[in-house]
Amino acid sequence: MGRKSFPLLLALLCALASAQQPAAEAPPGSAPAAAPPDKPAALAAHSPEEALAALRPVLIGKRYLDQARKRLAVQLARLGRDLEEPGPWVDDNSLAVNGFVADVQIMYALEFEEGAQLVSQGMMNAWGMDLERLHQRALANLDRTQGEFAIKQVGKLPWLYVIETADGYAASRVLLHWRWAELTLKLGETLVLGMPTRDVVVFTATLEPEKIDQLRETVMTVERYQGRPVSRQLFQWTPQGWQEYDIFLQQAEQQRRQQGQQQGGGEGKVVEAAAKAEADVAGQAADAQAGGQPRQEDAGNQHRDQQGDQPLQHRQ
Repeated sequence: MGRKSFPLLLALLCALASAQQPAAEAPPGSAPAAAPPDKPAALAAHSPEEALAALRPVLIGKRYLDQARKRLAVQLARLGRDLEEPGPWVDDNSLAVNGFVADVQIMYALEFEEGAQLVSQGMMNAWGMDLERLHQRALANLDRTQGEFAIKQVGKLPWLYVIETADGYAASRVLLHWRWAELTLKLGETLVLGMPTRDVVVFTATLEPEKIDQLRETVMTVERYQGRPVSRQLFQWTPQGWQEYDIFLQQAEQQRRQQGQQQGGGEGKVVEAAAKAEADVAGQAADAQAGGQPRQEDAGNQHRDQQGDQPLQHRQ
């Protein structure tokens, strides 16, 4: 990582640290907290309505899906062991996953007070839902409970913004496309974003190459060393949705080339047409001279010959 990245990374981490509030400690002499209830039983004790109200989307990188699948298998195995009738929770223990963009996938979790529970295909089927309906419900819940999010400029880097949140759904907010559309009214439509972990979202509203390079290096470093990683890629906001930034650059460059070729081809056609018209005029003039219209000296000779053939007129 280049030297320029260290001040950027330090400023970013300081901004993120200031956004997170430490957990409150019990006052001295207070009674110890009650033991938490049995987690598997507590999670499964919720009604379908409560489960759907707790549904949230969670972004994850493709390379980490296997870890999530293993975690879900362990959770469901505990449910099957501790419950007399686990029911649909463990019928199908495959992870419910949706695609997003590039190397980022969407899984789903139930955010209960007892803890988070990943959603399986069996749960989804038990609720009578498919992936699309599951996704729309999760988005609606996220927008209702965590839709309002504050952005903060990094102190010494005013071109850099971070999402201030400590709820674990910073990256999930990238899915709320209409919220980002509102943000473009303030910052402009040039939004380049990185979501290296679930808790860190950093973005800029400039396309200056040096700043984009700094942003990219910072995202890669945070993804490599922080917990709950998502992606090392950068993403560009468009009215149609988020797009991988490198692909966006390639498409923009291709469009510029096509426009240049079209303009160059049009200019070539104009020059060619003008040259052809000039050649046609010259050819017509040459044909006229070679055909019926005599040259000026020939016309004068012919006029003198005609006068010689006429009889002389006597003067009065």
